[in-house]
Amino acid sequence: MGVLQYSSSRHGNVMLIRIGGSLDAETAPKFDGKISGEINKGVKKIVCNMEKLDYIASAGLGVLIGANDMLGKQGGEIRLSAMNEKIRKIFKLLGFINLFKIFEDDQKAIDSF
Repeated sequence: MGVLQYSSSRHGNVMLIRIGGSLDAETAPKFDGKISGEINKGVKKIVCNMEKLDYIASAGLGVLIGANDMLGKQGGEIRLSAMNEKIRKIFKLLGFINLFKIFEDDQKAIDSF
């Protein structure tokens, strides 16, 4: 049973979401609701901090890709920050490393918009 924690904060017109724990088939729907809710409120620029993320499954990747596609249609984007080595390896292994702009820390990701 996966446990997912997240918190969010606004930085100008950018929403920073810090994700921790497991983003898997069990927790992905809750996270999808969170991120879709922000998009429906008009947020177009999102940074997902992945420093504390221990595991991501295909369901979690699907949420990120779906949200990024939704934002792209509105002129927005998701950017990733502080990706730990374990999660980076999963992204590389699955060929998703080039689907997102990835930054070493939150401030660089926020400033990149």
